[in-house]
Amino acid sequence: MPKIGFADLVELYRHITFDGDGGGSLHVASQRVVDVMRLAEVDQATYDLTQISLIDADEPLAVGSDVRVNVASPNRRLGELVRDFDALFRAPGSSFEEPDDYYVIDPGYARGDEPLPEVLLRYRSLLLVVAVLKEAATYVGVLERELVFIDDEKIVVPIAFSAADLPASIESDAARLRRLFDDPLHGDEKSGLVSAAVIEKVRGIRRADRFRHLIGSLDQVCDEVEKGYRLFVSSFSYSKIRKEIETARLEYIGKIHKTIVDIQGQLLGIPVAMIVVASQLKRSVGCGAAFWTNCAVLLGAWVFVGLLWVAVRNQRHTLDAIGAEVAGQKGRLERDHAAVRDDFIGTFHDLEDRIGWHRTALRIVFVLALAGGLLATAAFLMLSERGSAACLLPS
Repeated sequence: MPKIGFADLVELYRHITFDGDGGGSLHVASQRVVDVMRLAEVDQATYDLTQISLIDADEPLAVGSDVRVNVASPNRRLGELVRDFDALFRAPGSSFEEPDDYYVIDPGYARGDEPLPEVLLRYRSLLLVVAVLKEAATYVGVLERELVFIDDEKIVVPIAFSAADLPASIESDAARLRRLFDDPLHGDEKSGLVSAAVIEKVRGIRRADRFRHLIGSLDQVCDEVEKGYRLFVSSFSYSKIRKEIETARLEYIGKIHKTIVDIQGQLLGIPVAMIVVASQLKRSVGCGAAFWTNCAVLLGAWVFVGLLWVAVRNQRHTLDAIGAEVAGQKGRLERDHAAVRDDFIGTFHDLEDRIGWHRTALRIVFVLALAGGLLATAAFLMLSERGSAACLLPS
């Protein structure tokens, strides 16, 4: 049995002249139309799915012929067949999302056709608005097609509208509202502002007319929400920002200083190592004990330099990570609290200076250790008899 899809029904609908009484005249434009109609006539499951049948079963059915048919809405698993866009807007679930598949008899539009009708563009903008209202509502009645807002009283807004209720401005107003919510920052506060604006706008309106009134005055709702959000941002606790930044400053200072504290044992070992090397190196003759002692001291010096290089390198990576965190905090300050940026930006500059100073200090420490290793090597060479390198070769 061939599988019937909504695309097959659309092909039929496009060639039906509907009479408005649940039927019409079908022009059989292709063999596929013939196959679908014959299947619907002989198979009850197909008829139940498509809800289309011949008025006169004996009427000849061939490509190019015209036949009278009964047409009803198909099973919703396939799609929606509606008289006009107003009927589409009344379809179950269409208040919250556009149906997956549908055919609108007037003007003969199926989802996916181009160009898009203006009313469909407005409807899709309306759905963006409804999505925002759903987030702001206290309760959403999907089956009841209503939004419930609760403040000092319960405000019910039934989602009922027609094509005539969708103003040309709804596309720009929906874009304004969505832009506000594109940034997730303060999402709960923004939803609260939307809820308050909706309640104020529809409070005195008859229940059945509330949604139409809300859509008609959506620009005013956007104004109220935007003004409320600007006021919220401007009144954001200054002391809270200062406390957060001061806490972060102390935390970062502790982390920065810890990069030196963690290797202070190795740092204190630099002068000790220099003293040990200076006191232990002796003039050697041939391959005697003094030569091998000098070799051990020199090897120990370079092992110390290597270990110190590893420690300094790890601490440099730690400073880089701290620097990235500081830069992120600085960016958030400039983005989220631009109005008080100048009051706190100096804190981040100070932290950046501290990080730079510690990087320089670590670099100097390693240079000193490297210089000590080179001096120890020079002293070893000066104190060793010429030709002593032969002692290191296998005999």
